[in-house]
This record gives sequence, C-alpha cells and structure tokens, in this order.
Amino acid sequence: MIHRLPARTAVLGLVAVLAAGTIGAAPGQAASGAARAVCGPAQAGQANTTGQASAAGQASAAGTLRWGTPSWCAEFDRVLDPADWVVYNSPGHAGKGRRSPDQLYIGNGSLYLYGRADGTTAGIGARHEQAYGRWETRVRMYEGGATAYRPLALLWPRDGGGDVRSTTNEEIDFLGVYDYPGKWRPNFYLQTPQGEYQSYSDVEVTAWHTYAVEVSPQGTVGYIDGKEWFRSARHTTGVMQPCLQLDWFPGGGTEGEAWMEVDWLRIYPLNAVGTG
Repeated sequence: MIHRLPARTAVLGLVAVLAAGTIGAAPGQAASGAARAVCGPAQAGQANTTGQASAAGQASAAGTLRWGTPSWCAEFDRVLDPADWVVYNSPGHAGKGRRSPDQLYIGNGSLYLYGRADGTTAGIGARHEQAYGRWETRVRMYEGGATAYRPLALLWPRDGGGDVRSTTNEEIDFLGVYDYPGKWRPNFYLQTPQGEYQSYSDVEVTAWHTYAVEVSPQGTVGYIDGKEWFRSARHTTGVMQPCLQLDWFPGGGTEGEAWMEVDWLRIYPLNAVGTG
C-alpha cells in the first residue's frame, strides 16, 4: 500500500532523511559536467534501478515489449545537469500561478515537483529529441488533498513546454490527470493538425505506475504498466521532447499543496520490434 504524504514538510523530511546531502535546492544551479546515468536494457517486470518500492507499477512497456537499451535516461540520483534539462521559470499553465526552479527537489533516487497552495509549482523539459521513438516514465502523485494540481508527462515539439506554444499544433500527454468525467484519473491526450484524440484509465495515480508512448509512422500507442490503453492511427511528425510538469488548475478541484514524484524517465529509439 502506498501511503500519501499530505504535507510539504513530510515529503521534504523523507527526502532529507533518506538522501541527506543529495538534494539540489534549485536544479538550475546544478554543476555542469555532472556524471550521466548509465542506461541499461529494460527487463520484463522491471520497476526501477534505485531499489525503491515496487509494490505497484512494476511492469514496463520497455521490458514487456523488449525495447532494448534506452538512448538516454534520467535516473534522478544526482542534481540535474543544465546540458540535459530546461528548468521552467515562467508563468504557470494558462498563465495561472508560476513555475519556479525552487519547487524542484532530488533525493532518494527521485525527482520531486512540489506545488504550493498559491499555485507556485514546477516543470522541466529534457534537451533530448526525436521525431519517432518511445518514451517511458515511472510516476506517483501525492495529492495532499489538492486535486487542483495535475501531474503531466508529455511530448512537446522542439522548444515547447513552459507555455511556449507549438507552432505545429502537436502534443502528446502520455500522462495527464484530469477530473473528468467526475473522477481524478489518468488521461492520454493526442493532438495533431488533424484533430484531438484521448482515452481514460481508472488506475490509482497515487500509486507507482509506468506510463509510456510509442510514436511511429503507423500511429501512436500508449501504455500503463506495460499494457496498451491508447491507440490511434494518427501521430505527430515533428521533433518531440519529453517534459515533466505539475500544473495548477485553480477552480478545477480542491485547493492545497501537492507533490509529483518521478522515479525515472527513459527514451528509446524506434529500432526494435514493437507494436506500432
């Protein structure tokens, strides 16, 4: 069972105790040239490489479908390298609240995005891009009683994210939590110039789960814990970059603070046998 930690001090206390001396107060201050994570091949049923809790969300699409070795990965076991990441310092979603580097924390092999009750939150984008390929991340949410905060793992076109709008009208949210229709649950959202497409799942987002997407010339496929939950013959065509965001939707749920915890993020090329 995953126990929710409703308060900022509770989560920060956990990070400080389990990872003393490893927290980056502001990832934008991370020293350049930090050692890169070693990306090994995913195994069927693999949860993570940091020894964290594995009671839920163990299976991964990469392991189940044998995607092989990632072309790039983030294990979040050290401060963020500016060569790898864009840290948002900008107005929040739809201009509400603010995304600040001060709301990011690293510890216990995880990245924590913290949203305050006043709408000050966080977001980052990876400087690693590809048009077609596969992306996967392992995430859980501490809602803290605040469903006005929504965790997102998404693909934006080059230089997107942080409210920089897409010039190609393309977006893929392979995890986007919305209170619709009447339940706080994961949403897969695909936007192409041909239209919008989406699907919902009933998994509990406060437990660990892996969320993945494959984009190929044959279409777009989404996965939760290695199982397909979205498929469309439509696909994006531009170069895409993965982003992690905790977005504030005031008036769209109960107010308060919340946390998004990310265990890892991995990118795979489209060069192994897949489902596309």
